[in-house]
Amino acid sequence: MKYITSILLMTLTIALMIGAIIYLSNRFTLYFPYLQKKSWLWIFSSLLILSLLGMIAFSTTSNPLGRLVFILGGIICSLLLFMLLANLITDLFNLIFRFSVGKRALFSIGLVVVLIAIGFWNAYSIKIKEISIPIQGLSKEIRALHLTDIHLGNYWGKNQAKRIVSKVNELKPDVIFNTGDMFDSKAHFGKKEDVLEPFKSQSLPHYFVYGNHDEHVGTKTVIQQMRNANINVLLNEIVFFGELQLIGLNNMIPDKNSFDPHANPNSETIEQTLNSLDVDKQAPTIVLHHRPEGVKYMQGKGADLLLSGHTHAGQIFPFTLIAKLMFGYNSGAYKYEDMDIYVSEGIGTIFSPIRLGTRSEMTLIRLIPK
Repeated sequence: MKYITSILLMTLTIALMIGAIIYLSNRFTLYFPYLQKKSWLWIFSSLLILSLLGMIAFSTTSNPLGRLVFILGGIICSLLLFMLLANLITDLFNLIFRFSVGKRALFSIGLVVVLIAIGFWNAYSIKIKEISIPIQGLSKEIRALHLTDIHLGNYWGKNQAKRIVSKVNELKPDVIFNTGDMFDSKAHFGKKEDVLEPFKSQSLPHYFVYGNHDEHVGTKTVIQQMRNANINVLLNEIVFFGELQLIGLNNMIPDKNSFDPHANPNSETIEQTLNSLDVDKQAPTIVLHHRPEGVKYMQGKGADLLLSGHTHAGQIFPFTLIAKLMFGYNSGAYKYEDMDIYVSEGIGTIFSPIRLGTRSEMTLIRLIPK
């Protein structure tokens, strides 16, 4: 039973991809009839399959050629998706205005260009969100900055780290809470250039828990990189920041009855780990965990707030709709009984440096006495 949702979503995704290839082939046969439909089917199918295989095979590589294959694969997949969206929009307008075939083709191409421009801007420009959350037991306000899913790797590097640190300095938080996926490839490992060097200039406390992409890159390496940048890595442990009790959890499933492809099913669980920790239920408590799961076990230990990322809110439409089905807590603020939950859409991107229907974000959270 616990695998059914993942199987259904995978089946739906494959069905949608097949449908999209057939649809695009029909439209390009109409726009460019000098090639038969079979040829367009072969072209689009080959592009999709090769780009997906390339991204899967070289997702964490440090090899320059492998990185190029990955980047080209991401660009091709994004282009195919935007061509699909542009043609769907064109067909809707055509129901009203009845364009000629030539105008439909030009309109579709123009829309693709516009969507790509919007997608790059949404990914590159970092939106600053600000929210207030009352915490029982606090005697004074704490300005906490939530960072997550920075994804340094094939698309994002030291310049991105510099931009993030610059914005952090402008916001002047008291503390940084970082909920993982700092890296998504080894592209910047083993080089003379230190990709995390901008963070070394900061003196404010910075707490980090690793995510699933950090695991793919290599948990030990990521932990060492973070510690070299003077960042506190929490590994299933409790620390205090002033009055705040911080519980930093590794990326794991909620309990033994759970399944998630983004966590090792043979590792410890949130339920087991929390039961093994000496949690002070009376202290104001914040839990850091990469994925927004296991909330009932956290609430049972008296947690006031869970900070998570991981979802990217789907990153690109229509995956934004699929993300809402996959994640009970997808984006923004939620409540579970008397516990607050905040899920950030994250700063970085996966597979492609593009967002549509979402924005790259960092969140300044004003923790105020309740």
